[in-house]
Amino acid sequence: MRFGQRVEERLRLLRVYDTIWAYGIDAAFDREGVIARTRWRMQDWLWQPEVAPTHVAAPVRFRLLLQELGPTYVKIGQIVSSQGRALPADWAAELEKLQSEVRPFPYEEVRGRIIADLGAPPDELYATFDTTPLAAASLAQVHRATLHDGRQVVVKVQRPAIHNQLRSDVRILVRMSRGLERRARWARDVDLSGVLLEFGTTLLRELDYTIEAYNARRLNRVLEPIQGLHVPEAIPDLSSPQVLTLEFIDGVKPIRTAEIDAAGLDREVLADRMIRGAVKMMIIDGFFHADPHPGNVLIELDSGRLTMLDTGMVGELSVQNRIKLGSLMLVIRNRDVTGLAQTLRSLSAPFRETDDARFYKDFERKLSPYLDPPPGQKIEVVSKVLPASMDLLREAGYRLDPQLTLAIKSLTQAEAITTALVPEWSGSEFTRRALDASFDLLPAVVTPEAMKAVVIKQASYVVREAAQQMPSFQEGAVKWLEQLRRGGLRVELDTSGLDKQVKQLRGIAMLLALAILIVGLVIGSAIAAGVSGLEESPLASVRDFSLLIFAGSALIGAIAVVYLAWRLIRSNRKPRDSIDRL
Repeated sequence: MRFGQRVEERLRLLRVYDTIWAYGIDAAFDREGVIARTRWRMQDWLWQPEVAPTHVAAPVRFRLLLQELGPTYVKIGQIVSSQGRALPADWAAELEKLQSEVRPFPYEEVRGRIIADLGAPPDELYATFDTTPLAAASLAQVHRATLHDGRQVVVKVQRPAIHNQLRSDVRILVRMSRGLERRARWARDVDLSGVLLEFGTTLLRELDYTIEAYNARRLNRVLEPIQGLHVPEAIPDLSSPQVLTLEFIDGVKPIRTAEIDAAGLDREVLADRMIRGAVKMMIIDGFFHADPHPGNVLIELDSGRLTMLDTGMVGELSVQNRIKLGSLMLVIRNRDVTGLAQTLRSLSAPFRETDDARFYKDFERKLSPYLDPPPGQKIEVVSKVLPASMDLLREAGYRLDPQLTLAIKSLTQAEAITTALVPEWSGSEFTRRALDASFDLLPAVVTPEAMKAVVIKQASYVVREAAQQMPSFQEGAVKWLEQLRRGGLRVELDTSGLDKQVKQLRGIAMLLALAILIVGLVIGSAIAAGVSGLEESPLASVRDFSLLIFAGSALIGAIAVVYLAWRLIRSNRKPRDSIDRL
């Protein structure tokens, strides 16, 4: 890590500590009682606000704290809020405000960023440009504008200095999580530092709007066969890594059911479109929108088109993982406890010693009540089955593949949107409709032409790899034939990996011999100098010479100690940390 980055991280850490401390002190003195009422009266007398000071609820205070800490923590709050049903109602309602109610930054900074990236001010590049932001998000804010050809657009402008702050925040969180992993087993089990590092890497990737524009184009191609699904198109000539111009979408969020009903739209049709789109992205194509929370989905009231915004975060699944994800939904629909355990086990990798027999036994004992509920009661997949399954996996020593974890998170968010539209579809209904959509969409994708294209593509990979390795194969075969002709095979043992250790042992032996020699010189010269210092000693003439040897030996010894310490520090120096690459 460079010195400047280290200083930047320390300063950011101080600001985080100061903010948390200030909010903590404020919360401590904001409890109901004499002290709180006296404080409110003093604030009212000193500042004379329009609204009298009063008690601030804990959920409100926590939301304000996240907003004060900055975009990284707001993003974490948004992720937590997307799982609102696992939170108390007041906390879920307050954290949901983080999806849209984020403090904007001044227009002067917006104008400066557009000039720096696009080479001209907004009033020249656009026919009209609204200086008041349409919305402010954790990483950017959006302004409405009109192109010179009359098209309505939105301009997404990145927050100032967001990259450095985000990078410092991620480093701080990863370092803190590593300290926690050394003290708490649960942190090690969930690989807390790895999760936060992946989270930070994904966020930093979102800051490149060139990637977001590409993701939008690709997702539009994926969703094209699904009628009524859309992703806003980017305007390339008015976009850059930090400024993104997109077509304007006029719509409402899925939670605005009263407005959707007033427009005469069928909410079940809209929910079904969302399910089919999720299946098409994740199971059919393997390229999916990884953050489809309700704040990133709009429904156009005039056409009923469902549009997914913010394509900065996407995920990709291999063919094998897509098959396993489909199998996961199938065993849930069939209420197959053992099949669910086997499928999740195949989707995971062990991070410590495991006991499969105990895992399957615990899985059947704890999950059977959820997958076999009383008659008339639905299976609560998102709120019960999946969380309990993840807990059992972690307790057994297994961890899901990161991309699969992202896919399951995306599926739960899609299920949350459909439940907001049609509350009766919660639980197993979402899974059933997703499987029906899979069987409906697969025939259109798995065609002889498509399979032929996949085979040709994979075969070309193999041929290219074989061509690159051909010279080494040829050289090796010639050497083997030559050795056989001479009557035997020669086996070569590569010991290059031991060279470093051998050199270290040789150096230690030389330092040890040098140390013995220096100690002998020091002791001998000290004795000689002491004896020659006696007045009656016949060796008084060699006293000066003995003192010179003593001083020289001591100096050489000191230099040797410093050199040895330097060698030890250098040999123990750690390789470059993964967070230093952020």
